[in-house]
This record gives sequence, C-alpha cells and structure tokens, in this order.
Amino acid sequence: MKALKYVLSFLFLIAAVGLVAGCQATTVSADDSYVTLDINPSIELIVTPKEKVIYANPLNEDGELLLLEIDIIGLDLEEATEIIIDKAIELGFIDVDSEEVYVSVSTINMQAQIGETIQNRVKEAVNEAFKNRAMMGKAVDKDFGSGYVEEANSFGVTPGFYRLAQSAVSNSDLTLEEALAMTQQELMDLVQTTRRERREVSQMLKDEFFAARQLLFDEYLPQIEALEQQILESTEDTTELEAQLEALEQELHDKVALLRDEFHAETEALRAEEKAMIQNRVNQFKDAVEQFRNQMQQRRGQVDDEIDEFQGDPNKRP
Repeated sequence: MKALKYVLSFLFLIAAVGLVAGCQATTVSADDSYVTLDINPSIELIVTPKEKVIYANPLNEDGELLLLEIDIIGLDLEEATEIIIDKAIELGFIDVDSEEVYVSVSTINMQAQIGETIQNRVKEAVNEAFKNRAMMGKAVDKDFGSGYVEEANSFGVTPGFYRLAQSAVSNSDLTLEEALAMTQQELMDLVQTTRRERREVSQMLKDEFFAARQLLFDEYLPQIEALEQQILESTEDTTELEAQLEALEQELHDKVALLRDEFHAETEALRAEEKAMIQNRVNQFKDAVEQFRNQMQQRRGQVDDEIDEFQGDPNKRP
C-alpha cells in the first residue's frame, strides 16, 4: 500500500539525514567479511576483499568511547588498524607498561578462502601496529570458549556467525532463530542499516525515541490508509481528498522530523559528556603515553627481534 511505501521511504530518509561522520551508506557485498576485534574495547568491522573498511561499530561501552572520535570508514585495513591501536593506547585501554598485549580477532565470510585471507591480514595489521610502537603485542585468533562453541554448534553454525547473528538481534526485532536462518550478507546488511538509524540518537535514548515515533505512526497511518482507500473507491473528483492526504503525510513527516531533532539535541548533550569522559581518560594517561611515544623509536631497534619472536610464537596466548 502507498502508506507503507511512504513510511518505509520516510524511515530511510530520517536514517540517512544528519548522520555522524563515518556512517555513510555503503552497500554490503557477499564477498565482504565481518570482523571483530577484542582488545577490550570490542568493535565490529565490515571489510571488503580489497581491504577497505566500510563499516565500524562498537560492541560494548569501551568500544563506544574508542570509536567516538575516530573515523575509519573508507580507510585501508592497515591504516584503520593503526588508528584503532593508537586510540586504544591514548585512552589507556592498552597499557603502555604491559609486558604483553593481545588482540583477539575473528572473521567470517561466505567464502572460506576470502575469510581466511582477511583474518590473516587483520592479524598482520595488528602485529605491525604493535611492532611500529615497539610493543610486545600480537593478534590471536579469538577463543570463543568451549561453552560458546557448543552453543553455536547446537544451532549448526560457526561461533563467528553466531556472534554476528547475536549482534543483529540486539539491534532489531528479530528473534535469534530468525537471524540464524539468514545469510551472512543479510545479517551484515541488517546490522549496518539498523545501527545507521540508531546512531541518530544515543543508546540511552533510542528506546524512548522509537516508542514516541511509533505513537505518531499509530496515530497517522490509519488515517492515511483510510484516505487512500477512499480515493481508490471514489467515483467522483478526488482532488480535495488527495490534497488532504498530501497534507496528512506532510504533517506526519514534519512531526517525526521534529521528534528526531529533539532527541538529536539530547543526544548531542550526551555526546558532549562522552567527549568529556574521553578527555578525562586522555589526561589520565597523557604523561605515560607521551613518554612511551617519545621513546618509541629508540626502543624499536632494541626489541624488534624480541617482538618478531613473540608474534611468531603460537604458544604465546592470553
């Protein structure tokens, strides 16, 4: 029906307008890979076969802080990884005084060979980022734990796919069973699209925003559909009815836009608080990080061989 098409197109419009930097719409391909990095923070990425990052999203609160002030969309995987590691150090998520640092990586792709290639490239990029900083750090394949693996196996899927399905469920109205019946590409499309709209408002406000918007839809859609039906069944001139329909649709559009703007203003206030939290973290670790960076080049020549040995040792795991 026209009303449904109108609402769907309108939802797309408000999801696409006023997005934060780095959230541009990008079509997900069947060849793209779903990647997770656990430092902690935990984040998820979608990476193309040409190693471009087309999507980045936090999986926990620390991930929210990590991604708040960096934009890695459109960057090469290696450059994006450099920025992620550097920001994690600046915010104290990676302790510069740690003797050993591990980053867990998981990757899934419908084509196993592409998935394996991207997994290795992500790990290489992480290892290179640590080596560039003369840090005893390395990337390891994510250990999901026996319980998690058994749970995934009970559904007949890999742990990586199970995690993607859970991510999709947490940001949609899908049940886990429905998500597990979808393809990887469908799930990646879903997490990218739903999060794009939900980033308009903060996590704390999103439920309230969507509930208030639904009330407007509940009020206006029956009226819109009734007018559409009346126009369809009328044997007389419908000019006046069509004008009423257009006015009603515009009124709904304006009210939802106003609602979004109100919540967006509240979100901006919360983001200001988040930025203050980030600055506090930066200030907390500033001296140690500055000293670490000043001595970085000097250390590189001294520990390169040790780092190579550490990163190449399969027995060295967290």
